[in-house]
Amino acid sequence: MKFLKKTNFTIRHFYHVAMAIILCTDIISFIIFVKVEFQNTQATNYLQLSNKIQQNLESQAKEIQQIFSELSHLKKSQQNLNQKLSKELVFREGLKFILAAEGGTSDDKDDFGGLTNLGITHTEYAVYRTQKGMSPRSVREISSSEARDIYKHYYWLNSGCDYPPRRVAIACLDWQVNSGRGFSTLQQVLGITADGIPGHQTLNELDYWLNKGNENKLLKNYFDIREADYRRWGVGNQRIFFQGWINRLNALKKYLDVS
Repeated sequence: MKFLKKTNFTIRHFYHVAMAIILCTDIISFIIFVKVEFQNTQATNYLQLSNKIQQNLESQAKEIQQIFSELSHLKKSQQNLNQKLSKELVFREGLKFILAAEGGTSDDKDDFGGLTNLGITHTEYAVYRTQKGMSPRSVREISSSEARDIYKHYYWLNSGCDYPPRRVAIACLDWQVNSGRGFSTLQQVLGITADGIPGHQTLNELDYWLNKGNENKLLKNYFDIREADYRRWGVGNQRIFFQGWINRLNALKKYLDVS
């Protein structure tokens, strides 16, 4: 009996010990599981946080790129605006000289232009008003704003005279008004085909002259051609206009400081 009791105790003891070991193992496994899950959760959170940070950085980078693009566009727009403003001021300066030279109403029978006012012929004024959808009327009634509009669109923008720098542009505009050869004469001076059409060759050749500091030489040659044309035209019944043409040319030379 004592042996049995002793044996039973040992079995119970072993059972309790085994249960304690199993319980400890379960507890340890649970702890390990919790720890692993916690680490996995942390890793997932870190990964999600990292992805979120990366997405935010990419989004901010796109926003910064967009801002720089908009700033570049604004800068370019400002440069274009400044360029247009500068050209507009040159046009107004040149027009002021032209209006002073052209004077008011003129109806000289020997003038090929016929009836003119502010330098605008009756024929081109009639065309202008028709294009604007207005009824024709005498050029005697032309307004200063209409004259300015004609000079700007027919003689300035459509001729290429707005491309060169200030002094050359004013010289081109005045000669375009006076003869219709403002830009083609510039091409003649540059030694290229004088077709009156502004293109890359003309502008590149012009830049070449200007970059070498030859603007005065260019203008002198330009005015020499203009004077030669005056001398060729100022014969016969056109002789009466010759001195006025030369006076206008000399006034422009003085204004643009070309000796």
